[in-house]
Amino acid sequence: MKFWDSPRRRKRVIRWSALVVAIPIVYLAVHFSTSGNPGNANGPVIPNYVQPKRSPFTAAEKQAVRPVLATFIRQAVARQDPGKAWDLAGPDLREGSSQKQWDNGDMPVVPYPAADRGLGDWSYVKYSYTNSVGLEVFLFPKPGSGESAITADAEVVKDKEGKWYVNYWMEERSHGPPALSAAQKKAEQKAAAAAAKKAKTHRVAAPKEPPIPQATRTRGIWIAVPLGLLSLIILGPLAVMLVIWIKNRREQRRVMRSV
Repeated sequence: MKFWDSPRRRKRVIRWSALVVAIPIVYLAVHFSTSGNPGNANGPVIPNYVQPKRSPFTAAEKQAVRPVLATFIRQAVARQDPGKAWDLAGPDLREGSSQKQWDNGDMPVVPYPAADRGLGDWSYVKYSYTNSVGLEVFLFPKPGSGESAITADAEVVKDKEGKWYVNYWMEERSHGPPALSAAQKKAEQKAAAAAAKKAKTHRVAAPKEPPIPQATRTRGIWIAVPLGLLSLIILGPLAVMLVIWIKNRREQRRVMRSV
């Protein structure tokens, strides 16, 4: 019998081949892999850093923060009087700018047409430390501005004299459809009605399309594809076994003739 005619020899060759391929792969994976440096996840070390102490946001502090926050939104965010907002800004918000720049509207605060609705209120308190509080503020747009309602991250800080300042302000996300005026809403509804009428007219005038017989044939093709694959899975091994059996029978006949 030939070498490849023996099933046992074929199995041995396959096993040794898999082992020969697996050994260098495992070696390379172990050799070049690394568990990483645990210090990399800690970030840079800040010298003389002191963890702020948590403190409750009292009712008196809330009452003092509301008018400061409302005035800042009107003057800085809504740009009613950005120069006056300089006196309400904290050190981090003032950093890198001057009061003259704020007078001209050149300030690190994104403008937004905030409506006088719920100004000075917040959605919830994100954190509260001894002299700083993080807030999520919800703002409504002015009617006809075309803007959606937004939430913004704000931080207010308190100085040694107990005065509050807005130290951080950044828009976070938008909510809902844009605010439209009555005229804008009427024009939008009129345009939508005209578009719907045009689409309806187009559907009525369009000719009826004839049925496509190709769809039936396509459906039959998709059924035939998995059946063909299933047949290959079943008939493939049977064909291989049949070829091996025929070769073995021929080899046995040749040996019997030579005896």
